[in-house]
Amino acid sequence: MDGVINIYKPAGISSFTCVSRVRRLTASERAGHAGTLDPQATGVLPVCLGKATRCADLFLDMPKRYRGEITFGIGTDTCDIWGKIEQILDPRDERLTAISRETLSEAVKTFLGDIVQIPPDYAAVKIGGVPAYKLARQGKKVEMRSRTVTIYEIGVLDYWKGDEGYPKACIDVKCSRGTYIRSLFRDIGELLGVHACMSALERTAYGFMECSESVTLERLETEQTVPVYSIDFLLRDDPYIKLSAQEERLYRSGRRLRIEAPERRIRGAFSDGTRVRLYTPASRLLATASILLQGSSAAELKPDKFFDCGEVQHLE
Repeated sequence: MDGVINIYKPAGISSFTCVSRVRRLTASERAGHAGTLDPQATGVLPVCLGKATRCADLFLDMPKRYRGEITFGIGTDTCDIWGKIEQILDPRDERLTAISRETLSEAVKTFLGDIVQIPPDYAAVKIGGVPAYKLARQGKKVEMRSRTVTIYEIGVLDYWKGDEGYPKACIDVKCSRGTYIRSLFRDIGELLGVHACMSALERTAYGFMECSESVTLERLETEQTVPVYSIDFLLRDDPYIKLSAQEERLYRSGRRLRIEAPERRIRGAFSDGTRVRLYTPASRLLATASILLQGSSAAELKPDKFFDCGEVQHLE
C-alpha cells in the first residue's frame, strides 16, 4: 500500500507505537508519520505507508489545529498534568479567583500572530543530537532555545471549575509547525499571574486532514477498506509534465532532462526551483523534480523523489 492514512491516535501510546500497529494491520513494509503527538495526546496523525514515506516532509509546513484543556494553579516540570508538580496554588488564591472566561478570552488574544516561545525541557527538540527529554530524565540541565512560531487562531471554547476547585478551560488553537501547546498554556498562565499546565490535548486537524474523517485503530483492524490519500493527491497542487518514452528512459537512468519550451509542456504555474510532477506516457506518476530554468526557452529537470507508482492518473 502506497499512501497516507488519517489515523486517530488514542491516548496512552506513543506515535511510534501507533505507526507500528498501522504497519502491522496494513501489512506494509514501510511506515512513518508526520507531526509527533505526545503519548497522552489524541487526534489526527498522518501515517505514511510504502512509497508515501518519501512524502512526510510535505506535511511540515501545513497548519495544525488543537483543542486543549488548560488547568490553572498547577505548574509541572513537563508543562502538562502528567509531570512532576513543582508549583501549586491554593484554589482559593485570589490570583485564581480573579480569572474568568472574559479575562482569559482577552489574555489569549495577545498570543495571536508571531510569538517567541521556549519549548518545555521535556521535549523532542534535539540538543547536541540528543532529544531534550532524554537529557532532562538524566537530571541534566537543559538550555532550551527560544523559537518563533505563529498562532493563526486562538479562542476559549469553555471555562469551568474543576472538581478540586482549580479553574479550567478548553482552548482552540490553530498554529504553525514547531508550536508547543504545553508551552503556550504555561505562558498564558504566566500572563495571568499564575501557574498553568496542559491537562488534555486533541489534534483536531492537520493540513487537509480533519479529526471527523480520521480512522481509529479499531476500525483499521475490522474494516477491509479505509480512506487512503494517494501520493498523487498529496502533490495535486504541483505543476506536472508528461514525459515521452525516451525521456522516461533517460530519467530512470538518473539523467537530468532538458525540456525545450517548458511553458508549452508543463501544465500549471511554475518558476525557477518549483517542484514538478513527472508522469510516464501511460499517465503513471514517476517522480518529482525541481525546475531549473535556462533562459526563457528551456529548462532542466533535476531529479527529486522517485515513486514509480502503478496507478494510472486522469490528467487534464
